[in-house]
Amino acid sequence: MFFAVKWHYDQDRKARKGDVLTAVGKISAILALLLVGLLFATFKLASLLGLDMQLSQ
Repeated sequence: MFFAVKWHYDQDRKARKGDVLTAVGKISAILALLLVGLLFATFKLASLLGLDMQLSQ
């Protein structure tokens, strides 16, 4: 009986670990997309205001 309880406990721990990794991946992807959107909006606003954002010398 001990091994049956331990097996179920281990299976639950594995499932929770996978759920946490999935959530972290989703949050990371959302933050990356928000960062790209913020960068795009910043450059769009700068060009709208007439600021020179060229990288050439």
